[in-house]
Amino acid sequence: MPLEPTGIAIGKGLSVAEKGVEEIAKVATKIHDVLRGSYKILNQEITVLCPEQIETVSIAFEASGGVIGQKIRFPFGKPLRARLRPLRSGENIADNALVTTRDGFEIDTRGMAASDLFLLDVEYEIKTADFVDALVQRNVAREVPKDKEREYWMHAELKHPKVLKTRVGKLDLRDLPFDVDVAVSSDIKMVIPQTFKREIEIGAQVLAEREPHRKALLARAHAAAMRSRGTGRDVAAMLGDLQELFIPSTFSRFLDVRRDFRYSECMRGISFY
Repeated sequence: MPLEPTGIAIGKGLSVAEKGVEEIAKVATKIHDVLRGSYKILNQEITVLCPEQIETVSIAFEASGGVIGQKIRFPFGKPLRARLRPLRSGENIADNALVTTRDGFEIDTRGMAASDLFLLDVEYEIKTADFVDALVQRNVAREVPKDKEREYWMHAELKHPKVLKTRVGKLDLRDLPFDVDVAVSSDIKMVIPQTFKREIEIGAQVLAEREPHRKALLARAHAAAMRSRGTGRDVAAMLGDLQELFIPSTFSRFLDVRRDFRYSECMRGISFY
């Protein structure tokens, strides 16, 4: 079982987590402060898409209150994407109502109806790469095989839940990546004929060899291996079957992911080759 970090390790992890959340919440706070000067803020959330390293700032506000100019500027860094839409009508306002600028984006308020409700969604790239590791404890272990099945338990929990409470709203982590090394190479090796493996091994040696005489000897050995395998499917077709096994949709048929996790994709490990 994994040991819980103590002492200096806890302090360091907390510091990284606090710094990461602070950086993520900084731009959301600035956007919030600009809008609240003229509008009534109804709700605000920060969503972190973990695999993509993207944060989405979502702010719902009512177009009423103080006097404002024709444009509201948000010079807090150019976003990956920004969208503004009214909640009551369900349609986007004028296409040029929200435009990105060199240092951020701006909203043209002339198309806003009084007392209408709006939702602003803005996406930014997250620069702090390791803050998720500082926030979340992830563990996985393989259990004793049961008949023809192998089981792996997975566990994830927040190390420092309190740091997710920001001044401008809650911070939500989405699609936390969780890698599990599923041991299938031994099973694959058991069903691959020895003659086929021998043919592939010699073929790889032929490609790597540079000395002409040695290359000619390997070529003859490769031809002999092909004859010993006999007729049937060629190497390209058999290798294609192996490659297809690790297409995410194909490999999913051999998995049963339960409870709080869901299967996303698979990758071949080094041992496969």
